[in-house]
Amino acid sequence: GPADYLQVGQEVALKPGFHYRFGAMIRSEGVTGEGATLYIEGYDREGNYLGGSYPGGLTGDRDWTLVEGSFVAPKVEGATFSLGLYLRQKAVGKAWFDDVYLREVEPAWQLNLVYPTHHTAYPGQTLEFYTRIDGAGLEGRRNEVLFLRLKGEEEGKNFAMDESLLKFRPAKIPEGEFTVQAYWLDPDRREILNSQEIVIQGIPKPAALPDYAAVIDEHRRLQVGGEPYLPVGLYLLGATRQDIDIIADSPFNCIMPYGSPHLSFHGGYEDSTLDSVREVLDYCDEKGLKVIYSLKDIYDDFRPYWNPELEPDDTAALLVNTFKDHPAILAWYICDESAVEKIPAIAARRQMINRLDPLHPTWSVYYQVPDFKHYIPAQDVFGNDPYPINWWKDNHILGVDNSTREAEKLHMPLWAVPQIHNTGFYNPKWQEDPSEYFTVQRPPTETETMTMSLFEAMRGARGFIMYSYFDLNLGPDKLQFERRWPEVCRVAAKLQELGPYLLSTATAPEVKLTVRSGTAYARAFAAENGDLRVLIVSPGPGIVDAELEVGGKIANLVSERGRTYEKAPGVYRFYGENTCYDILRLE
Repeated sequence: GPADYLQVGQEVALKPGFHYRFGAMIRSEGVTGEGATLYIEGYDREGNYLGGSYPGGLTGDRDWTLVEGSFVAPKVEGATFSLGLYLRQKAVGKAWFDDVYLREVEPAWQLNLVYPTHHTAYPGQTLEFYTRIDGAGLEGRRNEVLFLRLKGEEEGKNFAMDESLLKFRPAKIPEGEFTVQAYWLDPDRREILNSQEIVIQGIPKPAALPDYAAVIDEHRRLQVGGEPYLPVGLYLLGATRQDIDIIADSPFNCIMPYGSPHLSFHGGYEDSTLDSVREVLDYCDEKGLKVIYSLKDIYDDFRPYWNPELEPDDTAALLVNTFKDHPAILAWYICDESAVEKIPAIAARRQMINRLDPLHPTWSVYYQVPDFKHYIPAQDVFGNDPYPINWWKDNHILGVDNSTREAEKLHMPLWAVPQIHNTGFYNPKWQEDPSEYFTVQRPPTETETMTMSLFEAMRGARGFIMYSYFDLNLGPDKLQFERRWPEVCRVAAKLQELGPYLLSTATAPEVKLTVRSGTAYARAFAAENGDLRVLIVSPGPGIVDAELEVGGKIANLVSERGRTYEKAPGVYRFYGENTCYDILRLE
C-alpha cells in the first residue's frame, strides 16, 4: 500500500572503509510517488543506522533502465549491510528488477568549495575546499599528494593526503569565470590518479556593501551592515502581528517562518499576495527582526496561491528578486531535512539563488548525521537539528555531541537548531489519550537547551535558530507557552550575552581538560577587549567529574552555575550529573 515500503533484500558482506558501486536494471508500469529503485544501508551491532545510499527511482511506464548508486562502508566494527530492491513509501504500481550488481571500486574523492560562499571570489581571498577520500588501501598511499592550481597556470600548491581543509590563495584571481584544477598525484610514479575542476566567478573586491547585505566572512561569521551578527532566532509557521510583537520584545533577533511565500496579516495562506508578504517583512523590519525566508517547499508540485500557474523555479526566482533588497531579509532557507537523492535539486536551487542574490546566504538543515558530508554542495551555511530529548527517561544529549562533531568536520559556516519543543506533539497517540503526552514524553529543560546551545557554539555554530516557537502553543498543555517562554528567552539572552566572545577573532587560551568520570568538554573564548569566557559542558549521562586549567593557569575565574570551583591557583574542578554546563569568567 502507499503507506508502506514494498521491498526485498539480503545481507551483503562489505569491507569497512571500502567504496562500492551498485545497481540494477529496472522496468516500471504505472508506478506513482517516488518510484521503484534499490538501496544499500548499514547498521551497527546495536541496530543504530550508519547511513545508506538511495538512488532516485523510476516512475510511470519505463522500459528497462539502469539505476545506480555508490556507497562507502563506514569503518565500524561489527557493522552489517543490506542490499535491497523496493518501491519507495507512497509509491504504487508494478516494477521488475534484473541484473543486480555490487562491486568494489577505486577510492572516492570528494572536493567542495566551502569558502567563499556563492562560488565567487575577489582578489586577495583564500579559497577553502573540503576534501575527503574514502575507499581501500589509503594506508599505502602516504607519498601521494593533492595539488591545486588555477587552470592555465603552472604554479600551484601541494597538500597532504590526510588534510580535510585545503586553503589555496592564488597569486591573482581574474575577473570573470575561472577554474581551479585539482589533482590527486603519485609523485613517485609521476602519475595523475584523479582530477577535478571547480568553476568560480571572479568579482571585483566590493568597495562597500549596502546596509541590507548579510554576508559570510572568512571566520564563518555573518556580517550585517559591516558588523558581526549572531543570529538567535525561532522557527515559526506563519507570522502574526502578535507573534512579531512578542518576539521583538525578547532577546531573539530573527525568525524563520515556514510559510514565507504566503505571509499575510489578512486571512490564511490562500489570501496572501506579494504585497501581503512585503507588509509582514516591513513590520518585522520596523520591529527590528530579521527574517530567514523559507523557500524550502518550492520544489516539485508546489504552486503559490497568488499565482497557481507559476512553476517552482520561477516562483523561487520571483520571490528572491522581489525581496532580496528588503532590509528584513537575513538568508534564504532552501532545505529542511530532505533525503540525499534530493541533493542535485537543492544544489541547483542554491546556485540559482546565489546568482540572483550575492548578498545573502542560503541555509539548509539536516538530521542525517552519516550523510552530512554529501550535503555540502546544497547550501552556503550548514545546519544541524539533533533533537535528543523525547522521553521522560532521557538523561543525556549524546545526539548533539555526535551531530555537532560531524558538522564541525565540514569546515562550513554553521547555524544550529537547538531543541525547545516537546516531540510528543508529533506522536498522534496523545490526541486519543493526552496522558501519554504528559507521562511518557517531555520537552527539554532550560538547562538541557542551554547545554545544547553551548555545545554547538563550542563546535563552531555561529547562529542558533530554535525549534520551535509554534510548538510552544500546540498540544494539550494549554499553559505551556506561559510557563516555558521565559525559559527559552533566558537561553536566548545568554547566547546574545556570549555574542562578543563567539564572534571575536581574538586568540583564546587553550584549555587543558582531564576527565575523571563521565564526559565533558571545555573551550575558552576571548572578546576583542581581552575579556574571557570558558564554556564547560557535559552531555551526560551519569556523574561527570573533571579538572581543567585555562592557559598558563589563569586564576580567579568564577563559576556562573556553581558547578566549578578553584581547587588550587589556576586549577578548577567541574562536577555535575547528566546534561549540565557551566560558564567561567574573570572575577
